[in-house]
Amino acid sequence: MAALGKSTEEGAADALKRQLAELGGADALLQALLDSASDCILVLSPDGTILLTGRALPKASATSLLRTSVYEHMAPETREAVRSCVERVVRSGASDGCEYAISGEHGHIAIYEARVSPIVRGGRVATLLMICADVTEQRATEAALRRSEERYRSVIAALDEGIVLQDASGAIEACNASAERILGLTCAEMAGRVSRDPRWRAVHEDGSPFDGDSHPSVVTLRTGAPQKNVIMGVHRPEGEMAWISINSQPLLRAGEDIPYAVVASFHDITERKRSEAELRRSEERFRATFNQAAVGIGHVSAEGRWLRLNEKFCELLGYSHEEMTDLTFQQLTYPPDLPADLENLRRILSGEVQTTSREKRYVRKGGELIWVKVTISLVRDDSGAPAYFIVIAEDVTDRKHVEETRHEFLTIASHELKTPLTPVILRVQALRRMYRRIDGQPPTAEEVIPKLEAVEALLDRLNRLVDELLDISQITAGPMTIAPKEVDLGALLRDILGGGQAALLRRAACPLTVEAPSALSGYWDPLRLEQIITNLLSNASKYGCGKPVAVALEASGDTARFTVRDHGIGIAPADHERIFGCFQRATTSRHYSGFGVGLWIVREAAEAMGGVVRVESRLGEGARFTVELPIARRHGGL
Repeated sequence: MAALGKSTEEGAADALKRQLAELGGADALLQALLDSASDCILVLSPDGTILLTGRALPKASATSLLRTSVYEHMAPETREAVRSCVERVVRSGASDGCEYAISGEHGHIAIYEARVSPIVRGGRVATLLMICADVTEQRATEAALRRSEERYRSVIAALDEGIVLQDASGAIEACNASAERILGLTCAEMAGRVSRDPRWRAVHEDGSPFDGDSHPSVVTLRTGAPQKNVIMGVHRPEGEMAWISINSQPLLRAGEDIPYAVVASFHDITERKRSEAELRRSEERFRATFNQAAVGIGHVSAEGRWLRLNEKFCELLGYSHEEMTDLTFQQLTYPPDLPADLENLRRILSGEVQTTSREKRYVRKGGELIWVKVTISLVRDDSGAPAYFIVIAEDVTDRKHVEETRHEFLTIASHELKTPLTPVILRVQALRRMYRRIDGQPPTAEEVIPKLEAVEALLDRLNRLVDELLDISQITAGPMTIAPKEVDLGALLRDILGGGQAALLRRAACPLTVEAPSALSGYWDPLRLEQIITNLLSNASKYGCGKPVAVALEASGDTARFTVRDHGIGIAPADHERIFGCFQRATTSRHYSGFGVGLWIVREAAEAMGGVVRVESRLGEGARFTVELPIARRHGGL
């Protein structure tokens, strides 16, 4: 068989040589072609024996290849593929191709791409022409490209950012999984869609429609310029809005200015937009709370400068916002209160306390002092360093005035109540001594009656003081109540003047003149009328002691007007309003007794019955008090 095989190979070679000889010199021509070809060309017998070759294979010279089987030079794993290719060509008489590997030096593997073509003679395949091209580098490049593409695809697939590839018309060709997740559509559903597709229902941040020509991908395709960080809202199929930030990058071929495609990348900022919206709502709530708070709120730097304030704080201190930010809290603090403020700030900065609260005084723009309850806390930055102080100031001026007035009232009350008691006690003790005289003679009426009258007057004074205290407790407990009925004010005035008030005016040596009609009827509370009349007469006898007092009553249309005129010390115009306050007096002199509530009661009673009270006076010229009351019954009241 071996001899037969060899004989067959020699016969094929001889036949090839005879064919070449017929060409006349073609022998040399063929060898030259084989030697000069860039690829390795082999002439094979049908069984794979190498008959001619022009170039060596790795690890084998051209001459050593002759009369050898082509298969023995190939890597074992590729021999069968080549053998099958050769057999197909022999059977079919048609060209075919395959790849094979050859081991080279240092273990290097060379990859060849073989094209096998039949040479037919006498109706059968006599020889085969195998052209082998070294594609080692090409295959390495292709493998590297595949690996690169695999890495690229892996990266694209793994990106949290959505990636969309659009062709020159803007139609979507491909996308990654993140794009599907963000947009709520599969790649198949997006395929072919363009940016102008109305199904996106794209909007700007302000809610206005996103014009198709302004889409980043469309702009990039039109201009060739990349677009960065374009914010867009798109509607997912279920209707939910997805907010995305888009970048678009053109794909250009060498030497061309017009993109053949565009890559759009985008990331989901829906949660960020929601957080921003919540932050805006939170800031709006803060601003509303800050600006509309009933207390002053301000931020103060560590150096004491006002950084921001609400309107209430500016209103408290009488400065505009611009003026306040040019000042420090030290400049606005009443100097005696500043050391305590600075000590509290030191304690907060040192970490001894988180918050301090105290009552202090500020100096308003006009120089007026106001009392405020100040609560201070510290805000630190991310590094823990002091950023600013939060100052909350509540105006407590009225409360402090009430406290001061209460203290003054208690002082006056203790003095006023004790003043008549002491002489009463002394006179009672004197009467007791008179009845215990050594001679055993009882005192005479002339001795007893003056002392009893003095005691009576003192007790009457004490009774009036107690009545005033009761009036104070009733009025301060709530709005003054009235029980109106038809009253003859003229008759009531005569009764009052004929009673204790006449004696009071006599003791004060105040001559009294009265001008009043015999009758003047209206709907009033008689108790409140009596309070008005007695307090005004008491006031006239006290501050007009020894001077005439004139009382007048008249009707003017549907109004009753009652006037008391004295010629006493008078009242400064600046005090005309103040004297009608609770615990206020026309003078602070201790020579004038009382709680300072008489005129306050007069105003409260007059206003409760729908009337008014006013004063006309100047220092040293006495005073005229006028009370005007409606005569007719009012709906829902008098």
